[in-house]
Amino acid sequence: MSYETIQKILEEMGLPYAYYEFNGPIEAERYIAYYEDTKETFLADDRVYKWEPHFAIELYTKYKEPETEEKLVELFDKYEVPWAGGETSRIDTEKVFVTIFYC
Repeated sequence: MSYETIQKILEEMGLPYAYYEFNGPIEAERYIAYYEDTKETFLADDRVYKWEPHFAIELYTKYKEPETEEKLVELFDKYEVPWAGGETSRIDTEKVFVTIFYC
């Protein structure tokens, strides 16, 4: 997925978002942190012909929100972005749930 595509998806989600972390405290009940997880490369003849970043998108919510997760998945579908993950866990120290998608 390109940086341009991830920006479009995050803008359409309508939630506060930041690359890797926010600079200060975040007061929103829902927000997203994302970061480049890996790069996929196409190699041939000892040369990289193409590379594409892959991202981890972390959806943070005060409560488990399947409808918010579904909205993100629908945007992945809209922009034809393959994804994996979607597992949710609780961060007790922060009192939030985090659902991580890899695309």
